Amino acid sequence: MHENDLELLTRYLNELKDGGDAAELESKYSTLFDTDNEPGGLKSAVYSLSHELSRLREQVKKASQSAIDKLTDDERAELVKVKGLIDNNLFTYHFQPIVRADTGEIFSYEALMRSGDIEGITPFHILKYAEFMDRLGEIEQYTFTNMLEFISSNRKLFDGRLVFINSMPSVKISPDKAKQIEQMLGELSDIVVVEMTEQSEFTDKDLNEIKEKFSRLGIRIAIDDYGTGYSNISNLLRYTPNFVKIDRSLLSGIQDNPNKKHFVREIIDFCHDNGIMALAEGVENSEELRTVILLGADLIQGFYTARPAAKLLESLPYDIRSEIKICCEEREHGKRMKIYHASAGERVALDKLTKEAYSSILVGGDYHEGTVTVTGKPYLDTQIHIVVAEGFNGSLSIKHAHLSNDVKEPCIDIGKGSRCTLFIDGDNRLDNSGIRVPKGASLTVEGNGLLEIFLGNSNYYGIGNSLECAHGELIFKHNALIRIKSTSHSGVCIGSGLGGGISIFSGEYELEAHGNSGVCLGAYDGDAELNIQNCDLEARAAGACSAAIGSLNGSSRVKISQSSIRCYGYSQTLSVIGSVNGRRSETVFENASITIHANGKTLTACGSLYGDSAVTIEGCTFRAFGDGTDALMIGGMKGSSALTVTNADVEMNITTQLGVCTLASDENITVSGGKVLVRLDGEETLGVPNKR
Repeated sequence: MHENDLELLTRYLNELKDGGDAAELESKYSTLFDTDNEPGGLKSAVYSLSHELSRLREQVKKASQSAIDKLTDDERAELVKVKGLIDNNLFTYHFQPIVRADTGEIFSYEALMRSGDIEGITPFHILKYAEFMDRLGEIEQYTFTNMLEFISSNRKLFDGRLVFINSMPSVKISPDKAKQIEQMLGELSDIVVVEMTEQSEFTDKDLNEIKEKFSRLGIRIAIDDYGTGYSNISNLLRYTPNFVKIDRSLLSGIQDNPNKKHFVREIIDFCHDNGIMALAEGVENSEELRTVILLGADLIQGFYTARPAAKLLESLPYDIRSEIKICCEEREHGKRMKIYHASAGERVALDKLTKEAYSSILVGGDYHEGTVTVTGKPYLDTQIHIVVAEGFNGSLSIKHAHLSNDVKEPCIDIGKGSRCTLFIDGDNRLDNSGIRVPKGASLTVEGNGLLEIFLGNSNYYGIGNSLECAHGELIFKHNALIRIKSTSHSGVCIGSGLGGGISIFSGEYELEAHGNSGVCLGAYDGDAELNIQNCDLEARAAGACSAAIGSLNGSSRVKISQSSIRCYGYSQTLSVIGSVNGRRSETVFENASITIHANGKTLTACGSLYGDSAVTIEGCTFRAFGDGTDALMIGGMKGSSALTVTNADVEMNITTQLGVCTLASDENITVSGGKVLVRLDGEETLGVPNKR
C-alpha cells in the first residue's frame, strides 16, 4: 500500500469511528476501493468491516428507536431533557462535607452532579438515560473536566481539604479527553480523590491498569458502596484504596441491629489494620452517628451532619460538632455523656445534676447572651464539666463548684468566638484539667472566691490552651487566690503552647509547674506577651527545662508593676523570668517587689538564656539569688544583654563558675539612682560585675 493510500485510510477510519455513514464515506474515498481490492487484502478487510459496522449501527438505531417507542410520555420528556443537558454540558455540582469522627471538623467534600435549573431531573435520571443513549462516556468526561477546572480556579475555597470526584472506570472516553484529564489530575493530585462507583468486577489486568494510572498521577482512591455487589475483603485487597465508604444499607438502623454492628466493626477493623480510612456514608440520625463513632469510623458523611449545597460549607453547626465530640469521648472513655442545657438566667445545682447522672452543663446552647450560675457544695466531687457554646457573650458564675473531666479534656471549655466573664465565689476546685480558652475567644476572671486547679494529665494547661495551640485573650480582675498545681510531664499553668495575650490586674496567684518541662505563666513554644499589675504572685517551676514567667522557646515581653512577685526555678536549664531558647526577652519592672531564686546548671534569673535580653528595673525592690555551674543574673550566654536600673534597690547573690553575674557590656549597663549590691561567689561589690 502506498503512503498516500495509508493516509487516506487513516482519515477514512477516523471519520467512520466518529459516526460517518459507510456508503457516503466509500464514495468520498472511492480511490481507496477502486484498486487493490483483491480478496484477503487490507483494503478489502476494511471495506467489509466498515459495512459490518454500518449494519450494526443500524441495528442499534432500530433497537434504540424501538426502546424509545416503549417509553411513556413522561419518560420521553425526561429523555429529551437529559439529552439537552448532555448536548450542552449544563451540569452543576453540589458539595457534601465529609467530617472527622473525632473532632467534627470538615475533612473533605464529595462533588455531586446536579441538573442545574432543569426541573425534575435527578442524578438517577441522568445516569439512566445516559446509559439508554450510550452516552455514559460523556458523563464521565464532563464530571472530570468540569470539576477539575472548578477546583483549579477555586483552590482557596477548599482551604486545603480534599475533594472526592465520582468515577465509573469501565466507561470509556475519547483518548484525547482522557489525556487532558490525566494532565489535570496530575496537577491537582494533592486535593483530588477519585471515588470509584463501579458496580461490576474488573479483571486483574483492567484493575492493575487503573491502579497504575492513579498511582503514577499521585491520586488517592476511594471505594464507594462497600458491603454491596462485588465489594468484599478479597476485592478490597486488590484495590488497596485510601478510603472505604461503607454503604448506607449497612448503616440504616444499625443502632438496633447487632449483625450490622458486627459486620461494620469488622470492616472498620480491617481498614485500620491495612492503613485505610473508614468512612460511614449516609448517616441520617443521631443514633446512627453515635453508633458508627463508637464502632471506630474515621470519617462521616450524611444528611444528619450536612446536606449537599452549591456553596461550600466552612464548618458544621456547633451543636453537631459538639455531639460528635461527645460521642468520641464516649468511645475513648467508655461512658455516655448526659448533657444539661442551662437556660439564660438559670441557677444550676450541681448536687441535683449529680444525682441525675449528668456529665456536663452546656451554657449558651440556644442563646448568645445572659448569665448562668452553677452552685455546688464544698468537697462534693460532681465529676461534671461545663461547656460554653461558641459565640456566647455573657457570664458564668461558679460557687463551691468541684468540677472534673477526663484526661486531656477541660473542666470548663470556652467556645470559639466567645467573650465570657467567669465570676468566682466560694471555694472552687477543678481536677485533672483546667479552663480551655481557644484563640479568638476571650475570658475575663472576676470575683472574690478561691479557685484551685490540680492538673494530672501528661501535657497540661491550667487556664489557656494545649501545647499545640494558641490561647485567646486572658484577663484577670480577680480579688482572691487562684492556685494552680501540676505534677506531670510538660505544660503551662496559665497560657498555652503557642502563646497569646495575658493581662493580670489584681488578685493572688500560686502557680507550680513540676515535671519534665514547664512554664508557670506565659507560653511553651510561642511568644509570651504579659502585662502584670497590682497582684501578689508566687511561681515555682521545676524540671529539666523551665521558665517561671515568660516562654521556653519563644520570645517574651513581660511588664510587671505595682506587684509583689516571688519566683522560684529549679531546673537543669532555666530562665526564671524571660525566655530559655527565645530570640529576645524584654522585661520591665516598675514600682514592684521582685524576688527570684534560681538553682540549676545553666540558667539566668532574668532574660533570654540564648538570645538578646533587655531588663529595666525602676523604682523597685529587686532581690535575686542564683546557684549554678553556668549561672547568670541578667541576660544570657548568647546575644546582647542590657540592664537599666533607675531609683531601685537591687541585690543579687550568685554562685557560678562564670565569674560574672551578667555578660552585658559596660555601655549596656546603666544605673541611675538607688543602689546595686552584688555578692558574687561570696564576695560583695557595689555595681554590676560583668568581666571575668
